[in-house]
Amino acid sequence: MRLYPEQLPQHLQAGLAPCYFIYGDEPLLKQEALDTFRQAARTQGFDERHRFDADEGLDWDDIFAASQSMSLFSQRQIIELHLPDKLDKTSSDRLRELLAQCHGDLLLLITGPRLNQQQQKSAWFKALTAAGPQVPVVTPDARHFPRWLTQRLHQHGMKAEPEALHWLAYAFEGNLLAVAGEIEKLALQQLPQPLTLSLLQQQVQPHHQFNPFQLFDPLLQGKVKRACRILLQLRQEGVEAGMLCHLLARELSTLQQLKLGLQGGQSFHQLAGALHVWSSRQPMMQAALGRLPMPKLQQLQSMLAAADRAVAVFDDDEAWRWLYSLCVGFLDDRPMTITP
Repeated sequence: MRLYPEQLPQHLQAGLAPCYFIYGDEPLLKQEALDTFRQAARTQGFDERHRFDADEGLDWDDIFAASQSMSLFSQRQIIELHLPDKLDKTSSDRLRELLAQCHGDLLLLITGPRLNQQQQKSAWFKALTAAGPQVPVVTPDARHFPRWLTQRLHQHGMKAEPEALHWLAYAFEGNLLAVAGEIEKLALQQLPQPLTLSLLQQQVQPHHQFNPFQLFDPLLQGKVKRACRILLQLRQEGVEAGMLCHLLARELSTLQQLKLGLQGGQSFHQLAGALHVWSSRQPMMQAALGRLPMPKLQQLQSMLAAADRAVAVFDDDEAWRWLYSLCVGFLDDRPMTITP
C-alpha cells in the first residue's frame, strides 16, 4: 500500500500499521511524516523510542534486543531504522528477519533515500511492502507545487491570489524547507487575506533551489526556457559543470540508443525496459525522440563533448556556454548554427 504525506491524517484515523517505510529525497516531507507517526504513536501508548542507522557499524543484535525488551515504564515502543543508499546482503537478511517479528506493541518506522528501479525490485524492498505501507516523499514538481503551496497556506489559515501563488511557486521552487519557514512567518504577522503579489514581494525573499537531476526532464519536454533557468540557478548554487556533463552524457546516450533501436524496428517499450528507463519518464523520452532526429542528437553530443573538453582544461566559462547552447538545442529539430 502506497501512501502520500497528505493522506497520512486520514489513514491514521483507522489506527497504526505495524511498520511504515518512508523513503525519498525531500527532507521536510520526510521529517513531517516521521513526526506525524510519532505523535499518533504517543497517543496510543508508544512511549519508548529507539533509533538506529543501518551503516557498517550497526550491530543488528542491538535492534533485536530492543525490539524484544520491555521497559518498566512502557510496554509499547517505536524502533526507527534509517537505511543507507545501498544495503548489503547481511543487512538485507537481518532487515527481513526484523520485519518478520512485527507485533502490536512494536512500531517500526524505517526511512531511506530515493530508490531506483533495481532497488525497488530487491527482496528487502518487497519485504517492506508486505510488512506495511510505503510513504514516498519527493519534492513536488513545477505542475504540482502551486497546489502544495495552496494546501500549506490553508493549514496556516491563509490563501493567496493566483498571481501571488504563481510568484511564490517561482520564488521557492525546489526548496520546501525555505518556503515552509516563510509561510510560518507570514502566518505570525496576521496579514490581510488573500495575500497579494505586491504584499508577498515586500515580505518574502526568493530562495528557489534545484538539483542537477531536475535539468533533463524539461529538456525532454522541449521546455527550454525552464531548463535554461534551472541551468543558470545550478551554476549560482555552485554545481560543477563537470557533474552536469556526466549526467547529460548518460541521458544523451540513452536517447541515441533508443533512436537507433527504433530505426532498427525494435519496440520502444522493450528498448526502454532494457535501458532501465523509468516508466514515468518514458512518455517524455518518446516526445523527445519524435522531436529530435539522429543528426540533431549527434550535434548535441558534440556540443556536450566541447563542454567536457572545456572542463578538462579548467575553462569554466566556456563549459557553461556550451551547456547553455546544448539546452537551447533541445527546442526543435533545426540544426544549431553554433557548432564546436
